[in-house]
Amino acid sequence: MGGNHSMVRFTKNFFMLCCALCIVFMGCAAKPADAVMKLQLAHEQPEIHPYHVGAMEFAKLVKEYSKGQMEVTVFPNGTMGKASALAESCSMGTMDFAAVFSIILEAYSPKFGVLTMPYCFRDWSHADKVLDGPIGDELRASVESKGIKVLTFWRNGLAEVHSRMPIRTAADMKGKKLRIQEGPSYAALSKALGAVTTPMSFGEVYSALQLGTVDAQTQTINNIYASKMFEVGKYFTKINMNFNTQPFIMSMQLWKSLTPEQQDIVMRAARGATKAERAYHVKDTKTSYDGFVKGGGKVIELNKTELQQWKDACKPVYKDPQFAGVMEIFNRIQKQK
Repeated sequence: MGGNHSMVRFTKNFFMLCCALCIVFMGCAAKPADAVMKLQLAHEQPEIHPYHVGAMEFAKLVKEYSKGQMEVTVFPNGTMGKASALAESCSMGTMDFAAVFSIILEAYSPKFGVLTMPYCFRDWSHADKVLDGPIGDELRASVESKGIKVLTFWRNGLAEVHSRMPIRTAADMKGKKLRIQEGPSYAALSKALGAVTTPMSFGEVYSALQLGTVDAQTQTINNIYASKMFEVGKYFTKINMNFNTQPFIMSMQLWKSLTPEQQDIVMRAARGATKAERAYHVKDTKTSYDGFVKGGGKVIELNKTELQQWKDACKPVYKDPQFAGVMEIFNRIQKQK
């Protein structure tokens, strides 16, 4: 009898254990289908900047296209680090998405130096056409082995001269303390203009202008207005030097881990976000100019002769041997209609 009772208890306990294991395994099997993929996107600009509009549109579209299975949280204002740190994090797989500056990617591929060469593009239509085509694909491919996937290119604005004092000619730059982003092309430009090169990150520029650590910078009206730099630099000279196109990137490690369906969601969302960002940029540029003037700023317009003088002053940059490879791409861009 005792043996029978033991067998009954064993059978009952074994049955209950099997049921419990089934429940556990069923729960585990169901979890991946129900789990939401949480992703992060960071950039260094304020919420009113076109970057943020693009970032928020991307997050919205990813959630919409994935039917809520993928969610992107956006971190603006450099809260997750400077652009250089964000690019490095994407490369290492510790940041999912980031909107960074073209010059940052020069550290991963010298080819990206072409985007910071003076007078690379004729206008925004030219820039968009080049970067949405084969040359853009060439730039994208050049950083993939470094752990970075460039999804698309956004508009950061037209780089002009922003300063504490009036600057009209290239000769006016001689001896001025010019803030630049760290990178060979900007350093060469500063040298060609006879300025005192002062490298620093974007987040340091406001206080540097305020304290007189720098006299001027090459910068977009969008960035100046969004960061309220018109409070510390009243002059903006329209030299039309660089149609500043910036890469929207993601971690190649993350990209490779996604299913083909998820990759398609990311690419479609990136295209939609690019359309929204570029459209907003047009409106934001006008708003930024208006805000700069209302804030006490003065816009200095140049005639064709004066503009040509600036272009001539930049020619030593093109002849610098270190940019021989970049100039090959530059010349192809110039020929593209």
